Amino acid sequence: MADTTNRRARLRAALDHDLRATARRLLVSGGLEAVTLAAIAREVGVTPPAIYRYHGSRDDLLRALAHDLIGELVRELRRASAAYPDDNPGRQILAMVRTFVAWSVRNRAEYGFVFGTPSPASGDLHREIARAWTVAVGGAFGERYLRLWQEKPFDVPGDSELESALRRQLGNYRALVRLESMPLGAILVFIECWSRMYASVSFDVSGFMSSTFTDMTPLHERMCRGICELLGIEYEPPGGGL
Repeated sequence: MADTTNRRARLRAALDHDLRATARRLLVSGGLEAVTLAAIAREVGVTPPAIYRYHGSRDDLLRALAHDLIGELVRELRRASAAYPDDNPGRQILAMVRTFVAWSVRNRAEYGFVFGTPSPASGDLHREIARAWTVAVGGAFGERYLRLWQEKPFDVPGDSELESALRRQLGNYRALVRLESMPLGAILVFIECWSRMYASVSFDVSGFMSSTFTDMTPLHERMCRGICELLGIEYEPPGGGL
């Protein structure tokens, strides 16, 4: 009986994996509109009602796909960070920024799905995905950011320099990414670093001005240098060159 139960569990897990993997392939090949339960069922070789045993709706399946993609990205970020010792959080952060860029450019459709501008119809689904990546990706960067702050605090605005509405929102974000021990000014700098990274990546992934900017690497590296300046850490070119 136990062997039969385990076999069923393995088969169930394998089919669920196929459903998510197929959803990702459809996303890449045809965009989010192509990710339908009917199309997934056809690709996997099951009936559409069979999918409801695993995911109650298309939105549920998309949540699962977003969870997979966010997890994949966070694992790559952590591997990049682990290549450098914990007593060098600045180098870890720079490696993570470059890894975020590389993953996003390599997975353009996936980046657009998780981090891109939502359609008006996405509603609660997009808000849930945005919260999920804020916690997971922001948390991964935040761990190293906190270590950097503890080792060498850098100049940040004081609370009195921040507008009340900004202070409130920074406080909410600080709690979400579990950086409560940091002053709000440091959280603002964290957001400014993120905004630079997001702008650089989105410029690339969207293909904006791709007819003239055929190699975005120099612009990405200028972004990396700017983040280093904000955080007071030494910029090192890729490969450790000068």
